[in-house]
Amino acid sequence: MADTETNIPFEIIQQTWITREDLRANPNIIYVYGDNAAREGQRGLARQMRHEPNAHAVSVSWGPFECYSLSTFDAAAEKIDSDLLALLDRQPRLIIWPISGLVPEFLTMPEELKLLLRQKIWARLGIESPI
Repeated sequence: MADTETNIPFEIIQQTWITREDLRANPNIIYVYGDNAAREGQRGLARQMRHEPNAHAVSVSWGPFECYSLSTFDAAAEKIDSDLLALLDRQPRLIIWPISGLVPEFLTMPEELKLLLRQKIWARLGIESPI
């Protein structure tokens, strides 16, 4: 963490693997995962979390096979920030964050967008997260 202190009104726990059973057993806890803006597909953690009421998606691509690119940088930045603000609007007390980060191994993302994602996660949530 950086030197600055944040006034974050919730706790974040990083978890190695998250299953649908975890979400259903803990309905008052928000589980975060990386997803595409179209909210389609069943790869990675989306397979476990999609459609659960206490799951919260943060967009890391446009669609299941349509990665963010430098040509869509501004729109991607806006979508990422919008998803993080929507998470805060849920007023969570506890957030479960995937320990491996939001961008699955099979997804490519320009380094500039990975940096932006890290910065926005830090600015909005006060945590350093692997991407």
